[in-house]
Amino acid sequence: MQKLLARLERRFGRYAPEGIILWLVALSGVLHLIVFAKPEAVSFLWLDPDAVLRGEIWRAFTFLFAPAGPMTTTGLFWTALGLWFLHTMGSALEAQWGSFRFDLYFFLGALATLAIAFVVGPVTGRWVATSLLLAFAVEFPEYEVLLLILPVKVKWLGLLSGAYMVWQLIAGGLQTRAAIVVALAVFLLFCGSDLVSRLRGAAGIRRRAPSGFGPAERRTRVCAKCGRSDKDDPSLEFRVCDCQERCHGKLTEYCLEHAKAH
Repeated sequence: MQKLLARLERRFGRYAPEGIILWLVALSGVLHLIVFAKPEAVSFLWLDPDAVLRGEIWRAFTFLFAPAGPMTTTGLFWTALGLWFLHTMGSALEAQWGSFRFDLYFFLGALATLAIAFVVGPVTGRWVATSLLLAFAVEFPEYEVLLLILPVKVKWLGLLSGAYMVWQLIAGGLQTRAAIVVALAVFLLFCGSDLVSRLRGAAGIRRRAPSGFGPAERRTRVCAKCGRSDKDDPSLEFRVCDCQERCHGKLTEYCLEHAKAH
C-alpha cells in the first residue's frame, strides 16, 4: 500500500490542496452555530439518501460535520474543544504524511461512508473523524492532551476509541456497523502496516529490554540525498519515493526539499 501511495503522490500530489483541515473545522463550527441558533435546521443537514436523490445535494457534504442533535451552550463548549483537537490532529497528520495522503485519507473515508448510506440507509459521519483519531494515535502515540486537568497520551485515547468502535460493531444497528466497517477499512488501508510494525516493535522491545529500561527510541528518518535526519532537526518533514529512475523501485526517504526536486 505504501508503494501505491508513493506512486499516486508522485503523479497527483501537486494537485492536492493544502490545509483543508482548517476549512473542515470552520465548516463544522458554522453548522454547529446554525443548529444552536435554529435547532430545527439540524434535520436538513443529516444524510438522507432519498432526500439527496430528490435534489438536496448539500446533505451529501453536511452530514460529515453536522451535530447529532440540537446544540446547548455546554454542547458548544465541548464542540469547540473537539474541533480544536480535530485541527491539531489533522495538521499533524498532514505534516507527517503530506497533503496528498491526508486529503486522500479523509475524502476516501467520506465518499465510502456516503456510498454505504445508499445501501443501508442514513449514517453518521462521526466515524470518519474517529478513524482520524486512530491514525493520529498510530503516528503520534506519545502525544499528550489534557483531559480536564489530567494529561493523557493519545495512544490510550486511540485504544479506548478503537474498543468503543468494536463494541458498536457488536451492539449497534446495521447503519452504525456499516459506517464503522468503512471507517476501519480506510484506517487499516492507510495505517495497518505501520500499526503492525509498531506492535511488533513494542513486543520485541518488551522481550529484549532488561527490567527497569524503557522502550527504544522511535526510528530515525534520514534523507537519502543530503543525510539530514529528524534527530538533527525534529521539524524536518520527509516523503517516500519508489521511482525506477532514482530509487530503483525501492521505498526511499527524502527530506521535503529534496523530495520536491527529486
